[in-house]
Amino acid sequence: MNKEVFSSLIEEIITMLSNLGALNEEKAVSKSLLNNSERLRDASLEEDIKTLEQRGYIRQVDDRLYLTQSGLVRAMSNFS
Repeated sequence: MNKEVFSSLIEEIITMLSNLGALNEEKAVSKSLLNNSERLRDASLEEDIKTLEQRGYIRQVDDRLYLTQSGLVRAMSNFS
């Protein structure tokens, strides 16, 4: 399997959403919660979110984010 290469910050967003249990619309978390992460605070969060949405790894509802099924698979593949 050919794993797409992303920046470590994008991988961190995926992992953080997984760790927070943001796995569906009802459990979506606010983008401001990601901004509270010291590592993500100064990053280009909006650009990274757009990239992840375009790749189908996350969905955005209003100001909240959650992982898609593909995003969850991606998050779990980081542990293997």
